[in-house]
Amino acid sequence: MYCFRCGSKLPRGVINCPDCDTPQKRRQRYRRRMILGLFIFLAGAVAGSLFDTFFFRGRAWEHSFLGALNSQETASSTVAPASATAYRGPTPLAPETPTLSSSTAVVADVGSSTDTPAYQEAPAAPVTAEDSVPTEPVLDGSVTVASSAEMLVGSDSSRVAEPIVPVATGRLVYAGVDVLEKGGGSSYHGSLSRDGSEMLFASNRLKINGKNTYQCFIKKPVATEKAVRAFEWPGNVWTPEFTPDGSRIVFSSDSVAPEHLFVYDRKSGKAKALTQGDSKNMMCAVSPDGRLIAFTSGQKGKSNNIWMIGIDGDNLMQLTSGAADDREPRWSADGSTLYFTRIHTYMKKSDIMKVRLDPLGEAEPVVQNGRRNWLPDISPDGSTLVYVRSESEDGSKNVIVVHRMDTGAETVIKPLNETECLRPVWTTDSSGLVFHATVGSARNLYFARFKRELQGD
Repeated sequence: MYCFRCGSKLPRGVINCPDCDTPQKRRQRYRRRMILGLFIFLAGAVAGSLFDTFFFRGRAWEHSFLGALNSQETASSTVAPASATAYRGPTPLAPETPTLSSSTAVVADVGSSTDTPAYQEAPAAPVTAEDSVPTEPVLDGSVTVASSAEMLVGSDSSRVAEPIVPVATGRLVYAGVDVLEKGGGSSYHGSLSRDGSEMLFASNRLKINGKNTYQCFIKKPVATEKAVRAFEWPGNVWTPEFTPDGSRIVFSSDSVAPEHLFVYDRKSGKAKALTQGDSKNMMCAVSPDGRLIAFTSGQKGKSNNIWMIGIDGDNLMQLTSGAADDREPRWSADGSTLYFTRIHTYMKKSDIMKVRLDPLGEAEPVVQNGRRNWLPDISPDGSTLVYVRSESEDGSKNVIVVHRMDTGAETVIKPLNETECLRPVWTTDSSGLVFHATVGSARNLYFARFKRELQGD
C-alpha cells in the first residue's frame, strides 16, 4: 500500500502515512483549505457585486426568491412600542380586509356629524411632558417604516403618469372668477383632473338613511353641467382627489371610525382601505407621479403630523413630528417637497411650512407672520404659493393670499368681494384655482382664473 499524498510505501498493517499524517501536517492542510475557501468566497462576492451593478443596478435581490421573502417580512414585521403611552400612528390595511364595490349597501350610521367638513381645524389638546410625541413613530399594526422617501414607491407602476412641471414664463396675476358648482347642498374640496376635463368634489346634497351625508361627485368643470355621484359609499367622503391618470380616486371617510384613507378604482368599481387603527387619518393628497399619498394623522389627545404611504397601502413613513399641529399637505409639481400648515394656536396662529423629501429634511417656514395662515397650495411651475389667511382674530374673514416665491411679495385676492374663500387648489397648468365659498345658505365651488403677466406688460 502506498500513501496517496506523498506516494511512499507504507509498512504492512499501517493505514496513515507517518510522514504526512502528523499533527503539524494536518494543521497546515487545514489552514490551506481555510485560506482557499476564503479566497473563493471573496472572489464570488466581488463577481456577484459587479454583475449586480452592471445588469441589475444594485437590485438583483428583487429578481430572486429573496424579493418575495423580503415583501413577506415587510408585511409581518412590527416596530415595538417604546412605552405604554407612546404615540400610535396610522396602520396600512391588513390583507384580509374586504374591498367595497360601487354597489355596496349604505350603512345606517355614518359615524360623525356632517356639519364639520374635513378641511376645518379641530382643537389640539394640550400635550404634557408625559404624553409628548416621540421623534420615532410607533405603529399599531404590521408595517415597516421606510427610511427614506426613495423607498416609498408603489408597486403598480403601470398606472403612474409622469409629473408635469411647466416652465414659468411670467408672473401669475388674478384675472376673474367663474362658477363651477352651485346649489344642491354644500360642496367642498374641489379639484380638477390632470387634463382639466373633470372636476371632483364632496357634497352633502343626498340624504342617506335620513341624514345629509357627504359623497363624492364628478362633473365637467362647467356650471351648466350636471354632477353625478362617482360611487356609493357608506359614510362621509372628504378631500377626494384623482390619481394623475384619472383611473382612481383617493379620499378619506368616517365609514371606518375614526377616519381612514381609501382608494377607489373607477374601472373595477372596487375600493380598498389604505389605513386602519385608532389614529384619525385625513386630508390626503396624491403625489404628481401617483405613487404616494401624503396625509394628516393624529390620535385623540395628540398632535397631528404629516405622514406618507404608498398608493397600494405599503411603505408608511412619518414626515413631521413635535408638539405643533401639522395639517393639509400639498405636493410640489416635481414631487420633491410637501407644503403644509403648522398650527401653533388654534384659530389664531399658524404658519405655512415646507419639507423636502429626498433626503427627508427638517420642516422650514415659508410664511411666518404671527397670523393664522392655512390651506396652502403651490403652483405647478413653483413660482406662486396660494394660501388662506384669517383677517379676524376669531379665525373668520378668510381671504386668499397669492405669495410670490422669488420675492416674497403678497397680494390678497377677493374673487367674491367680502365672501370668505377657502381651500384654493391649483390646476395642473397654473391657469387658475378651484376653491369653495359660502354664498347664501350653502357652500359652492368656484374657479379663480389667472393670467401670465410677462415682463414689461
